[in-house]
Amino acid sequence: MVSRQGGYRHTQTFAYVCLVYYATEVFCSRNFTNRSDPLGVASGRMIGAARSVRQHVIEGFARAAAPKETEPRPYEAAKSSLAELAGEYESFLVGGGIAPWSVDDESAFRLGELQVDAYDGDMGENARHDYGEYILAMRRRFEHYLESRNPVVAANSAIVVIDRICSLISRPAAAEESRDAKVAAGTVPTCPKCGKPMRKTVARKGRNAGNLFWSCTGYPDCDGTRKWSGG
Repeated sequence: MVSRQGGYRHTQTFAYVCLVYYATEVFCSRNFTNRSDPLGVASGRMIGAARSVRQHVIEGFARAAAPKETEPRPYEAAKSSLAELAGEYESFLVGGGIAPWSVDDESAFRLGELQVDAYDGDMGENARHDYGEYILAMRRRFEHYLESRNPVVAANSAIVVIDRICSLISRPAAAEESRDAKVAAGTVPTCPKCGKPMRKTVARKGRNAGNLFWSCTGYPDCDGTRKWSGG
């Protein structure tokens, strides 16, 4: 049975990370040869960095409920790996005598208009298959850019999407800081079971379906709740 922690599959961040990971594998297989990269050092660095981002995002989601003092900040590690990967793509371009796209480049603009769909599959026994089908569809959507046979297009596209991932990864930290401020101000209650901040949630089933209540931000590790008192 698939763990409920597999909920990272429902995030845009993880979808984009997967796209960059697979695109990097394709890029390296096409653009590094035994002559240009005899020991596989360059391709190894790039694929290793892309894989590291993927694992850190999974770890970050799994540890979201961990106390701050013990959390290893995997999202920060993910951003470091993203910076490393973007640097490798940039080095590839500049080393070939080509400057990366500017922010107002037409191709960068068109790529920016592409978005991943929200994954709406459940976390049941078929989750891995269903997500595989989903991510393959997203790969086809971005294929013209991320998996282009033109290495200049592929490298620049990877950098654009990496920047998008960095922006998405920064959001949880900002949300956490905002929630902490609300707790300090007394506008957000703490969980009666574990003491973590709580969040406003809408009941989806049962006799209270459609009604608001406070749920623990540590869910599913903690199922603490409080009655909604308005506000």
